Amino acid sequence: MATPTSDNHRQSPAPVALDALTFPLFGRRLIEASAGTGKTYTIASLYLRLLLGHGDENTAHEQPLTVDKILVVTFTEAATAELRDRIRARIHDARQAFLSGQADDPFTQALLDASPNHTTQAERLLLAEQQMDEAAIFTIHGFCQRMLKQHAFESGTLFNCELVTDESGLLHQAVADYWRHRFYPANAALSATLKSYWNTPADLLTAIRPWLSSHGLTVKAGSAERLQERHDEAINAITAFKQKWQEAAGEFADIIKQSGVDKRSYSSRNLPRWLEAVSTWATTPTQSLTIPEALEKFRQNTLTEKTSKGTPPEHAVFVACCDLLDNIPDFRDALLAEALDNVRERLLAHKSVHRAMSFDDLLTKLAAALNDSGNRDLAQRLNEQYPVAMIDEFQDTDPLQYQIFSHIYPETPTGEESTHQSGLFMIGDPKQAIYAFRGADIFTYIGARHSVAHHYTLGTNWRSTSAMVSAVNHLFNQASAPFIYDQDIPFLEVNASPHADRKALQTHGKQAPALEFWLDQSSDEVVNKGTYEETMAFATATQINHLLTAAQQGQCGIGSTENQQPLSPGDIAVLVRTGTQGRMIREALAQQNIDSVYLSGGDSVFVTTEAADMQLILSACLSPTDDRTLRAALACPLFNLNAEQLDQLNHDERAWEQAVDEFSNYRQLWQKQGVLAMLRQLLVRRKIAEQLLASPLGERRLTDFLHIGELLATASQEVNNPHALLRWLSDHRVEPNHRAEEQQQHLESDRKLVQIVTIHKSKGLEYNVVFQPFICTWREQDQAFYHDDTQQAILDLTNNPDALKKADSERLAEDLRLLYVALTRPVHTCYIGLAPVSKGGRGKTSDLHRMAIGYLLQGTETGGLTLLKEKLESLTNKNPHIFVTSPPGAQLPLYQPALDDTSELSSPAFDGHIERNWWVTSYSALSQHSTHAAPVKTDTPDASLEAPGLDIDASSDSPDTESTEPVTAPDEQSIFTFPRGAQAGTFLHSLFEQISFPAASGPDHQQFIREQLLLGGYDEAWQPIAEQLVNDVLDCPLNDDGLKLRIINDDKRRVEMAFFLPMARIDAPAINRIICNGDPLSADAGLLNFQQVQGMLKGFIDLVFEHQGHYYVLDYKSNHLGYTAADYSQDAMRHAMIEHRYDFQYQLYTLALHRLLSNRLSDYDYEKHMGGVFYLFLRGMKSGDTSRNGVYHCRPSLSLTSQLDDLFSKGVAPRGDQTC
Repeated sequence: MATPTSDNHRQSPAPVALDALTFPLFGRRLIEASAGTGKTYTIASLYLRLLLGHGDENTAHEQPLTVDKILVVTFTEAATAELRDRIRARIHDARQAFLSGQADDPFTQALLDASPNHTTQAERLLLAEQQMDEAAIFTIHGFCQRMLKQHAFESGTLFNCELVTDESGLLHQAVADYWRHRFYPANAALSATLKSYWNTPADLLTAIRPWLSSHGLTVKAGSAERLQERHDEAINAITAFKQKWQEAAGEFADIIKQSGVDKRSYSSRNLPRWLEAVSTWATTPTQSLTIPEALEKFRQNTLTEKTSKGTPPEHAVFVACCDLLDNIPDFRDALLAEALDNVRERLLAHKSVHRAMSFDDLLTKLAAALNDSGNRDLAQRLNEQYPVAMIDEFQDTDPLQYQIFSHIYPETPTGEESTHQSGLFMIGDPKQAIYAFRGADIFTYIGARHSVAHHYTLGTNWRSTSAMVSAVNHLFNQASAPFIYDQDIPFLEVNASPHADRKALQTHGKQAPALEFWLDQSSDEVVNKGTYEETMAFATATQINHLLTAAQQGQCGIGSTENQQPLSPGDIAVLVRTGTQGRMIREALAQQNIDSVYLSGGDSVFVTTEAADMQLILSACLSPTDDRTLRAALACPLFNLNAEQLDQLNHDERAWEQAVDEFSNYRQLWQKQGVLAMLRQLLVRRKIAEQLLASPLGERRLTDFLHIGELLATASQEVNNPHALLRWLSDHRVEPNHRAEEQQQHLESDRKLVQIVTIHKSKGLEYNVVFQPFICTWREQDQAFYHDDTQQAILDLTNNPDALKKADSERLAEDLRLLYVALTRPVHTCYIGLAPVSKGGRGKTSDLHRMAIGYLLQGTETGGLTLLKEKLESLTNKNPHIFVTSPPGAQLPLYQPALDDTSELSSPAFDGHIERNWWVTSYSALSQHSTHAAPVKTDTPDASLEAPGLDIDASSDSPDTESTEPVTAPDEQSIFTFPRGAQAGTFLHSLFEQISFPAASGPDHQQFIREQLLLGGYDEAWQPIAEQLVNDVLDCPLNDDGLKLRIINDDKRRVEMAFFLPMARIDAPAINRIICNGDPLSADAGLLNFQQVQGMLKGFIDLVFEHQGHYYVLDYKSNHLGYTAADYSQDAMRHAMIEHRYDFQYQLYTLALHRLLSNRLSDYDYEKHMGGVFYLFLRGMKSGDTSRNGVYHCRPSLSLTSQLDDLFSKGVAPRGDQTC
C-alpha cells in the first residue's frame, strides 16, 4: 500500500550506517534505531562529543557546549529520568577515563585518543557532571512549559498560570453544560432518541474524549441544524408507515408463504415472530426513532434477494419499508461533531477565565507563538538558547510537536550548507510507532523522513542472540511490504553483536529454539477466539511450569554447562494486548502454583472489588447499628465469611452485638486517630492480610486494599469529615480517573516473579524468555479515523464504508508495528500461540490474514489450517531457528518453588513514649461550646473532623436563619434576597477565590460568573446581582488610605491559605484569660468551653494579602444581617462577630500569619508589618461607600498575639478561675 504523501515531499535518501565518532554534530538529521541497537547509548555518545567539542571541521559543532545548552526531549517522565541517569553515568565514566588515560569501551578510548589535553577535557566533564541537575533534559510538555515561562512576553503567556494536570472535572462540567444546552430544550420524542445514543453526559464524554486533544483533525459529519424539526419529520414518517402496516398487516403472512422466498429463513417459526414484533411496534405511539430489527426482514430488496426461485413477495408496504429504513436520520454523528467543538470551546473559555493551562495547551500556545509572523525572533532565541536538540522516540511525535521543532530548527534552504551552529537530531524507529491512541502520528514521522536530507541507521542488535536476530529478520522478510507503507517504513535487517551467543539458553542440553510456534493441527476447522485463548493460556502456564521445573533440576539455564545460571521466574515475560488477557494468564499460572505479577496495571484502584468492599466497610463503621449496612459489610469478600457463618449472626444475638460493638469501636478509632489507623486495626482484628495472602492473587488484593487506605488517608487531610470521606470514595468509584498517577494500581510485589506485561508497556524492555500466547487476536476497526493522501487526519463520524476500510488498513499497519515490538523483546527464546482463528468460529476460512502475524505469513491470501501449515513449512525450511510444534497440553505436577530463607529475624524493642492524647482540631471545634456563641451543627461527635474551608460557612448563619428557600430567583432581586446558608456561602466564597481582582470585568468575567451560577444550581436571573456584588466588594474602600481589593494584584495575595499550628497542651481557661483581657470583643463574647487538647490546630484563611509593606488577614462572610446596607453597620457586625465567635477565629488566623512572617521576613516587626484583619460582610458592601458598612477591621495587639504564641508553644499555665 502506498503511503499518503503530499506532492512536495522529495524521495527519501538512502540511509547510511551511523558512526557515533564521525556523525556531524549540526544540521537536521534523522537516526533510525531498530530495536536493541543501542539508541540510548548513541544519544549519550553524541552528548559526550558535544560537551568535549569532539570532531573535525566536517563533523564538529561550532564550539563545545555545556549541559544547559544541549536539549534532549523525550515523551515520559520515566524516560527523562532514565536518560538523565544514563548520560550522567557516561559523563562520570568518561571523566574517570580522561583522568586515568584509559577507557573500558572503544568509543571512550577513541575520544581519549582524539583529545590532546586530557586535563582540560576532564575539567569540562567534571563541570558537566556537577551541573547535571541543570541539564536541559525534558519531556516535550516540560520543555514547552519552561519556554512559555521564560519567554512569557514573546509567547503572550499570562504570568501565574496554573497547570491543570487533570482536566477530568473540567471536562465533565463542559459536557454537562453542553448537555443542558442541547438536550434540555428537546421535546419528549427527541429526548428519547438522544438518550438512545448516550444515556448520560458521562457516556457522551466517553465518545468524544479520544478526539478532544487531536490537533488539526478534520471531522466529517452531518449537520445538527434544525434538529428538532428534522426529528419531528422523521417521527411523522414513522407514524405514517405504522398506519400503512396496520392496514395491510393481515395480508403479509399469506403473500410471503405463497411466494418463492427462502422458506428456511422465512420459516413457520421465524415469520410469525417477526410479524408480531413489527405489528406490536406499529400499534404503539411513536416516541423515538427506534426501529425493530425485524423490520429489516420486510424490505422489498431483502425479500427479493432471499428469493432464488419463483416470484418474490411484493407489496407496497414492503417498498415503503425500504424508503423508511433508508431515510430514517441518525443524528449521532452530527451531535458528536457539534459536542466536540462545543466542549472544546467551553473548556478553553473556562481555562482562559481561570488562568489555567493543560498539558495540551502548553503545546498549542508555544506552537502558536512560534507560528506568529509578528514574533519571528522567538524561534531564533530558542535556537540560541539550545543550539543542539535531540528528540528521543521521534516516531511518537505528533504534527504540533514537529511543527514546534521545525520552527526552532528550520530546514537549510536547498543548495546551502548546514551551519555548524545549530543541530536537530531526530532519533527513533518507525517500526515501533505504537502509540496512536495517545496522539502519536506515524505520518508525521514519514513526512519528516521525506523532508530531512540526512538519514542514518543503527545496524547492530546488542540485545538478542544471533539465532533470535536471524529468525526475526527472516519472518519480516516474508512480506514484500512488512509494515504496509512500502518504502516509507522499510525493514532493514540488523546484525547480531559479535558477543551475542556467549550466553545461550540451554534446555536439556540443547540450545533453545529462537521462535517456536504452537499450532494445533488435530482439526481442519477454524477456532473461535475463546477456545484459542483458553488453549494458549493453559499451554503457556504448562510450558513455564516445564521450564522452571527443569531449571530446578539443573536442566534449563543460561550460559555454558560449567557456568550455567538456572532460569528463574523473573527471566520470563508473557506479553498480552489487554488486561483481560493478563488476568487469564495469571489465573492459568496460579492453577499450576506459579506466582506472577502484572506490570501494566494502568487501571484506577477505584474500579477494583476492594474499593467496593471498602465503601461497604466505611458505611458500616459510620452506621454500626444499621442491620442492612453492617450485614452488607460482613458479607463482602474481604471478611471471608461463608453463608453458614453469616446466617449464624441471625440467630446468635451475642455474636451480633459483638459485631456491632466491633464496628462502633472502629468508628471511634477513625474519629480519634484517622481512617488509616482504623483500617490497620481492622486488618489485624479480622486477620484479613493472612487470609488474603493464603488465597490466589491475594497479594494483588491486599495491595489494592492498602493503596485505597493510603488514598483515603491523604484525602482526609482535605475532607476530614467521615461522612464526607465516604462520599469522596463513592464519587471516585463512580468516576475513576485512570490517568491519575496516584490512582493507578501499585505493583504488588518486587520479587522476581513471572512478569505479565502488555506489549505497549514492554517497549524498550528485554526479557530472556518471552511468551506471546494471544498473537492471533485482533480488534476490528469500528471508528473511521484515517489519513488522506495529503497526510491530513480525518475522523469520519458517518462511518462511511470506504473510510472504515482505510482506517482498518491503518489499524493493521499499527498491529504489525506492535508485533515487531513484541518479537524484539526476547533475548533467547519466544513462544508464539498460533491458530486459524475466525470471528465466527465456523467453517474452514480464518480471519488470520486480517491480523499482523497472518499478514506476514500469508499476505492477503484467505484460507484455513491447510494454507497456514503450508506457509509455516516454507518459513521453517528456510531458517533453522524457527520451529512449529503442538501447544503443550499435558497436565504437569504443580510447580514447587524453592523455599526462601526463613531464618528468624529480630528487631529492637521500642521503649519510647507515644503520646496518645493528640488531636488535629480546628477553630470550629474549640469555639462550638462558647457560652454565648451559636452551636456548630455537626454530624460527628468531634467537629474537628469537618471539611476544610467549610467550618466558617457552616457557622455563617444561625440555625434560625438558615435558608429553606429554593435556589431560584425571587420577585425582587438584590443581594439581600440572595439565598442564605452554607451553600450560598460556599458559592460567594468561590467567586472571590477564583477571580483576579484587577481583571474582574468584561465578557470573560461575565462568563465566569455565569458558569459559577450554573455550578451552584442558581437561576441565571441572579447574574446581574452577582456581577454587582463583585464590583461592590472590590471597589468598596477598606480604610481611609485608598485600600481596595481591586488594586491587589494576584502576586500580592494567597487564597485559601492552609496552616497547621502546633499546640502544646492547652485548655479553655488559659485561652479565656488571654483573649478576654486582650480583646474587648472577646470580653463581651463570653467564655470558651472545651476540654484540654494538644496536637495541631488546622485552618484555612480565605485571603492573605500584602499592601505597601503591610500584611492582612481577610475573611469573607455571607451572613444575612438584614435587607439594607444600614443593617451591616459596625454595631450589627460587632454583634455577629460575638455571636459566632469570629473574634477567636481572627486571633488564631493572626497567630498563624505572625508565625509565618516571623520565619519568612528577615526584618519582621509585628507593629511594622501586621496590618490586621478584615471581615467583609459581603451583602452590606457598596462601591465607593466610605461609611464602612460591611467592613469590619481590627488588629489584635502584639501582647495578645505573643501570649497566644507562648501558650501554644509551652502549654497550659496553672489553672485559675474562669473569669474575664
